[in-house]
Amino acid sequence: MKHEVIIIGAGPVGLLLGLLLGRRGIQVLILEQRTELPRQSQAIGITPPSLEILDTLGLAQDFVQQGVCIHDCHVHGLTGRLGSVSFREIAGDYRFILSLPQRETMRLLEEALQQERTVQLIRGIEVSAVLSQDDGVLVRATDEFHASYVIACDGWRSRVREMLGVCTHRRDYGCKFVMGDFTDRTVMGDEAHLFFTPQGAVESFPLSAGRRRWIVQTDEEVDLIPQVRQRTGVLLSDADRLNVSAFAPLRLDCDRLHQNRVLLCGDAAHVMSPIGGQGMNTGFADAACAAEALHAILRFGEKAERWLQTYEYIRQQAARAAATRAEWGMGLGIWRGVARSLLRDFLFRQVLLHGPLAQHLPPWFAMQSLPR
Repeated sequence: MKHEVIIIGAGPVGLLLGLLLGRRGIQVLILEQRTELPRQSQAIGITPPSLEILDTLGLAQDFVQQGVCIHDCHVHGLTGRLGSVSFREIAGDYRFILSLPQRETMRLLEEALQQERTVQLIRGIEVSAVLSQDDGVLVRATDEFHASYVIACDGWRSRVREMLGVCTHRRDYGCKFVMGDFTDRTVMGDEAHLFFTPQGAVESFPLSAGRRRWIVQTDEEVDLIPQVRQRTGVLLSDADRLNVSAFAPLRLDCDRLHQNRVLLCGDAAHVMSPIGGQGMNTGFADAACAAEALHAILRFGEKAERWLQTYEYIRQQAARAAATRAEWGMGLGIWRGVARSLLRDFLFRQVLLHGPLAQHLPPWFAMQSLPR
């Protein structure tokens, strides 16, 4: 079966890339191992640059209507409220961070994908081999598929990356978090709240349909309800718990993002701490860049190696910058103990939220100052 592009992985990045290529009239096949959308909610934050990409597809308003627009994020410390980060004055049409569970993001993208005549999504397909050939790439699964180019969007445990033998550099941060979504009984509304305490950090974000996400820093998988009460004073009920999961942040950098006619995209190309919500949005920017490159190659006859090297250079620079920012933000937030908490309060109150850097924080967190 011959296609112009095969995308391996139908996560949010793979689905978006399929849409971007389909709108350009490129013949695309998306292969996904899972038979249905994931049940567990993962990433929730969609930044203004990602909304601008969705706007080119006419989807931004659909996403906004389904999500919650976070205009302000309030920061609390050991000594009380430290200040806030407001996105109301940032540049562009989208002066907020959109909160939308990843499952809903994928649902909206897949519904739009069904309208694209040149794009086909097949679920329940596990890829066993990706083989470069003179005229393209052979993908082996239950059937054999052939394409001019293959894009790996198969996540941070990417099998395609392993098949290519791409060298990776991994860093484990040695901290853990428990995350849960609850029916929201608070009066926090559509605002985000960060609590930095001597016992560890607590993050709280609004979700659609009257829900709220809580993320608690912990050394082990504990019940987050008493931890939230102890650190923030907010009372959560077990009857309002919708789901719970645990994660340990890590960073993964790849030496290269393409080999012959195979490209790495999204978490297959780079992994960063989810604290700060920059991972999926960096993947969306990967998809936009890859779509531009493949369009130039397939439709305008541009030199492939030049465009693929450009894609690799641009996206490595952006991903490393985003990963470093996520690392810095998480590193400051996970300080423990009274002495470090007092120092952190001072930095937030005197330097970051009210000092010379205050005006730079909103576009920094909104990912508007990353290489594009």
